[in-house]
Formats: sequence, C-alpha cells, structure tokens
Amino acid sequence: MWDLRQAAELLGASLIRPRAPFVASGAACDSRQVEPGQVFVALRGKRHDGHEFLAEAFSRGAIGALVSRDPGHGHNLLLVDDVEGALWELASWRRDGLAIPFVGVAGSFGKTTAKELAAAALSVRYRVFRARASYNTEIGVPLEILSVPSDAEVAVLELGEEAPGDIRRLAELVRPWAGFITGVGEAHLARLGDLEGVARVLWELAEALPEEGVLALNWDSPQLRARAGACQGVCVRFGSGPQADFYPRQVAADSPQGVTFLAVTPRGELRVGLKLLGEHVATLACGALALAWGMGVPEEAAARALGKVRPLPHRLELLPAPFGWILDDCYNANPLSVRAALKALVSLELPVERRAALLGDMLDLGPEEARYHREAVEEARWQGVDVLFAYGPRMSEAFSAWGGPGAAEPEDLDALLKKVRQELNRLPTLLLIKGSRGMVLERAVTALAG
Repeated sequence: MWDLRQAAELLGASLIRPRAPFVASGAACDSRQVEPGQVFVALRGKRHDGHEFLAEAFSRGAIGALVSRDPGHGHNLLLVDDVEGALWELASWRRDGLAIPFVGVAGSFGKTTAKELAAAALSVRYRVFRARASYNTEIGVPLEILSVPSDAEVAVLELGEEAPGDIRRLAELVRPWAGFITGVGEAHLARLGDLEGVARVLWELAEALPEEGVLALNWDSPQLRARAGACQGVCVRFGSGPQADFYPRQVAADSPQGVTFLAVTPRGELRVGLKLLGEHVATLACGALALAWGMGVPEEAAARALGKVRPLPHRLELLPAPFGWILDDCYNANPLSVRAALKALVSLELPVERRAALLGDMLDLGPEEARYHREAVEEARWQGVDVLFAYGPRMSEAFSAWGGPGAAEPEDLDALLKKVRQELNRLPTLLLIKGSRGMVLERAVTALAG
C-alpha cells in the first residue's frame, strides 16, 4: 500500500483533481485488468495510447493514474513528463519501503512455472507475494513491485532477459536476496550469441545477490556449473541427477493428472505429486525445494505445497477438443522447450490413436535459426509424432524434412487450421500446439477447441 500524495511529492508531479482515497494497492498498465484500488499507468505503445483508456480504468475501480497529459477527466492524476521513467522511480521508492527478501527467478525456460512452484513452497512459512502471469520486463517488474502488499513477508518475481545487461538492470531495481536460475537453453540467441552468452546474462542474477543470500542453481547446465565458484551467497544445486543436492528419481510423467516422483534431498527422499505435465517439471520442482530449503522451509511441508500448483494457461495445459485433446503449450517456444513438449506429447496416456503437433516459428534464434527449426522437425519424427503441421516461414521451410502426413503454411493460419480439422477429425488425436509468443498461437487453440 502506498500513498499517491507521497508519490506526487517524490516525482515532483502535479496531483490533478485530488480525491480520497489516496492509498493505492497496486498498479496496472492494461485498463482491462485494473482492479479496485490500483493506479492505472498510461503508457504509450506502438499501437495504443494508454491515455485513451483512462475512463475504462476508472470504471473498473482505479483510484488514480500516472499520465503525461491531462485528458480532462479522471481524478488523482500524477502528471509527469515521462510515464515509464516515473514508473521506474516509483517502484524504486516502493522497494525502499519493503524490508522483506525478494526472490528473482531467471532462466531460458520455465520461469513462470518455477515462480509458481517457488511461491507455493515458500508459502508454507511465509506470506508470499508472487508476480502475476509473466510480468518480467522493464514494465512488468516495476508494476509488480508497486503491487506487493504491505503485509507480504517474501516477494517472488520473474526477471526476463533478451540482451546483455537486462537482468542486471532489473536486479538493481528488485535487489533480490535469493535467486532461482532454471537453466540455460537456446533462447534469444539473436542478441545473446550462444549458450555462453545466455549463461552470462542469467548469471547477472547471481552477481546481484548479497553474501548471505541463497541461489538455487540448475546443475545440469555446464555453463552455470562453471560459474558456481563465483557465487557470493549459498549455492544450492538442483538438477536431474545425483550430482545435485536436490534431484528427482522414479519420475512418472505419463498420467494426464500430473507428474509424480521421488525428490532426493540432503535429508532423504520425499514423494511429490504435481498437477503439472511434462517430465522436466520434476527438475523445476526440485529447484523450488532447494530454494525453500535455503530459506528455512521444512522439506516435507514444501513438497506437499507443490502439489497445489495448478497448470498455467498455455503451458502444457490439457484441453478437450472435438477430435480428442489439445496439449496447449503455445505461450512461447525455443529448441529446448520444444523438445520437452514433444516428449510430453508422446508420453501422455490418453485414449487416442494418433499424436499430432502444430509447431510455429521459434523467434529470435539468430543466424542458426534454420538449423534449429529443422532439428525440431527431426525431433518430432524421432519422438514418434504421427502428424505434423507447421506454421510460419521458418517452420514451413523446415517441414520439407518431415516426409510424413501433415501440412505447412508460412502465413495463412486459417488455411492451415482448415487442413488440421480435415486431418484430425478422422481419428481420436492428441494435438500439441507450440510456438513463440509472436506467433500468437492462442488463436489456433481457441479455433480448434471448439
């Protein structure tokens, strides 16, 4: 909770048409998602100007807004020259007033799932605030800091990366006491270059931790292992095998109800049952246990809490469809996450006769993008996928290496979906839908789910 009058003083801003109440519970930049008591942040984007949506924000319960011009309506308007800069300044001021440990979650894959698992494990001992959805950018992170309630005892935030220095800058704002690095994979290679470049930017989180802090580190990544000796705080290792402090064994990932496994910890073994799909989530869950152990949470209670985490939208979410089921993993994609999703597709025990995949382009992979797309198609064939559909110019070009039933469309999604329906209505099928965020494959999920 923070006071708009104090915020105006901090920013040297005019408070236009002041009116009680003045104490804000958070902030939002999407007028459709404003909740009562929040401040609306009127950002100007490439397509929309947030100032045009002030009326909607106030109708949904906003108590004020951060603006760069006065549209002549609304109240408690903080008038500044630079809305984005003022948002960052407000978040830094709010962070100063929160004397609690912040946990930063970073990695090439699974950040949002890891954040949810970590928050669940920590909630056994602490009142935990966790960031909404995937608010992990230079806009999302300050919005989340402004939304941390005053009674929170721990805050868990995602820190996203696309270029060198991204996590360092976010960490300067967040000031994390603990970190959770999910792993290194082929993501954002257009700007990060190679896996070593990915590891360097992820390690910026470790460099931001204090000497007494805790880092849960994925020991499967050789690039991270090589840096572990430079960790300033306590480094707790998690991974897929016994070289780590926390790792899973006897992983069963074939049930549509979720993954089960034995978590090996420094104090013994724990049975864990998750509502999440995909063999890889067992390793992420061990990372959450490692972090919670480092922050003083009993392992047994933390393991039970992990079972309460529900599947997240568009992240290996199993949905009914007229032809059988959709395995919706369309939130984002890189080569590593595509391999994990294909493995989940072929391993789930469901009454279907075919396994199909609709794969969209993987963006931001740099000069080797053609090879990565071809390898994704080859992986689908090797895993035993029966039918493949490709969407986008990159995946459509790679489709030539498929040699089996299916179709490719470089631009026309509607045309591809027509072919998908014609093919899948013949036999009960499980269809994986996956692609990068920019491919907006939620459209395919909505259209095919019926």
